[in-house]
Amino acid sequence: MTNKPTLTIKRRTFVVMLLVGLYDVLLLGRLTDIQGLQAASLKERADQIHFRGVPLAPFRGNIVDRNGHLLAGSHHAYSVYAIPVQTRKHRTQETILLSTLLQLSPQTVKRRLSRRQGFVWIKRRIAPTELDALRSQLAALPGVHLITETARYYPQGELAGPVLGFTGIDNQGLAGIELIYDKYLTGKPGSIQEEFDVTGQSVAFAQTRVIPSVQGDTIELSLDDHIQWMAERACEQAMIHTQGKSVSIVVMHPKTGGILAMAQRPSMNPNHFRDYSPKNYRVLSVSDAIPPGSIFKPVTLAAALEEGTASVNSQFFCPGFKNVLGRRVNCWRPQGHGAENLALVVRNSCNVGFMELGLGLGVDKFYEYLDKFGLKGRTHIDLPGEALGIFPAMKRVTALDLAIMAFGQTLTVTPIALLNAISAIANDGVLLKPHIVRRILAPDGHVIKEMDAQVVRRVVSENVAKTVQSMMVGVVSEGTGKLAQVPGYKIAGKTGTAQKVINGRTEKGVYIASFIGFGPVPNPEVAVIVNVDEPVGAFYGGQVAAPIFGQLVRNIFRYLKLPPTEPIKPPPKGEPAMVPSLVNLDPETALQDAAAFGFPVQFEGRGRVVVDQSIEYGGYRPAGTILQLKLGDASRIYLEWVAVPQFEGLSAQSAARLAWVLGINVKARNKGSGVVRRQNPPKGTEVRAGSVVEIWLG
Repeated sequence: MTNKPTLTIKRRTFVVMLLVGLYDVLLLGRLTDIQGLQAASLKERADQIHFRGVPLAPFRGNIVDRNGHLLAGSHHAYSVYAIPVQTRKHRTQETILLSTLLQLSPQTVKRRLSRRQGFVWIKRRIAPTELDALRSQLAALPGVHLITETARYYPQGELAGPVLGFTGIDNQGLAGIELIYDKYLTGKPGSIQEEFDVTGQSVAFAQTRVIPSVQGDTIELSLDDHIQWMAERACEQAMIHTQGKSVSIVVMHPKTGGILAMAQRPSMNPNHFRDYSPKNYRVLSVSDAIPPGSIFKPVTLAAALEEGTASVNSQFFCPGFKNVLGRRVNCWRPQGHGAENLALVVRNSCNVGFMELGLGLGVDKFYEYLDKFGLKGRTHIDLPGEALGIFPAMKRVTALDLAIMAFGQTLTVTPIALLNAISAIANDGVLLKPHIVRRILAPDGHVIKEMDAQVVRRVVSENVAKTVQSMMVGVVSEGTGKLAQVPGYKIAGKTGTAQKVINGRTEKGVYIASFIGFGPVPNPEVAVIVNVDEPVGAFYGGQVAAPIFGQLVRNIFRYLKLPPTEPIKPPPKGEPAMVPSLVNLDPETALQDAAAFGFPVQFEGRGRVVVDQSIEYGGYRPAGTILQLKLGDASRIYLEWVAVPQFEGLSAQSAARLAWVLGINVKARNKGSGVVRRQNPPKGTEVRAGSVVEIWLG
């Protein structure tokens, strides 16, 4: 009998060994895959299981003005979090202690500590007193920890509040620039990671890993904080003087499209945005489309000149009205302006003349220039909530509609869109894209993106633009915009008084007073639009908005140190002259300003600045009238909190005067006469400057 294996056994052995070999190869391949190819991803998954992460918030990027001055920054804030599984043995005691220390309800604390999560917030951004109390008790609170977060702050308070916007509890942008540029400002979050076991408890000698956060990019605005403060003060003064429903002012640099200032009242302080109505979060000049009135007329004028349907030699006659399709449409001056050339039509803001310009253009060309000037679409300024202007559908526009639209009624535009259109005229016919952000800078300082001088299109020729500029100069020097004059400079401008449309109908007696202009001419450095909604008393744009424009532009030119371009010629003694605003100026500057307008001054008291003047600005007095100026050491601040005085017992006139001095408004709630019998809020109440105090006369 032989001991040699049979062929069958050999074959079976070979098959078994082959299978074992294949298994070994597969096992080796799998081990290679796990230990080599998938090692990193599997380690990451394992770490996720036994590493617990606490978020490490990045510093949000700064927002600065064009000079690098901080408008929005971030600071450290402390928050409290818990690891619920680590509080299980002491949850009842910890609930009581935490609710007492952090001023939370026990139910809220217990609910958070009972969650089946690895990490829960107990309270974000605790107060300093809460922080001190909690630190002293942390040893008695296992599983409860403090962490440093970042919180947003706005060092200049209300300055450009609606423009800047604000952030939420997680530092996410919720309004304004904070919302639009959130992806740049946010930065990259990090985390602090600690090992724990299967029960959720910390591991002895545990490994801790820190993934650092990365700060967000810096947003550099085109705003100039000095000019912004001037515009804010002008809005506050306008609210006090006109008692209007709202005031908005925008200052633009015509050569780049950059916004130098964007102010409004009512406004809001982004540090305390929850204290304000959501209506205050809107940027009025962007979100509200309004009837422009006569400040729209330069658009009609430029279109007619560019198309050749009118020229500087065109002649017109205004009898005070024009019949269009059987309907009589009145000029603002019932007795009419008589015979006029084109320059006089513009200077007089003659509705009849502009109706003829519009009808001469025709519907198709009129709408073509609305498009060219960017009025039918959005400007795409980098702010949220931009509204669209409203125009009648072109197919349904009649000659009557066209005639009325030509002088700025039966249509609406946003102030920013109209200012951008007028800036195209100031920029010799070239339309630019308006922007509030000038540059975006990385944390290391290198420029990521620039926005200045983005050309959209040429709208009209340079010659036409300069002709319109010249005619708008006549409006300020000799026409309806005289109160906008700035001694030593040529200013181009246009007044506007528009009837408001409420519930689809033009409301009689309710107006928006406006002024739009630029200067100095030639080579304008600023273009400005002023809108006062529902002023009380005087309502014409030339009476209400033009003085605001003039005072603001004088201050801006002084700040920019622009040398005078024209000789200053005070009016002859005895001729009517506009009283300038001299409050908050130093004595030397006040003396120069008063002399330029034809008024000698006498100073009372001592001090660094003028705190009051005997005749309020904006009115007319014979040149040579002496102005009494009171000096003091502190300028009048219109943005602070003030105590309401006792108005009871004062006459209505005395109450209004006292309110103006303090920087607040008074509003009579009845038509009585005599002295103030009642007021609300009462004497001594702290209110923000610009607030309205109601009075009852009797």
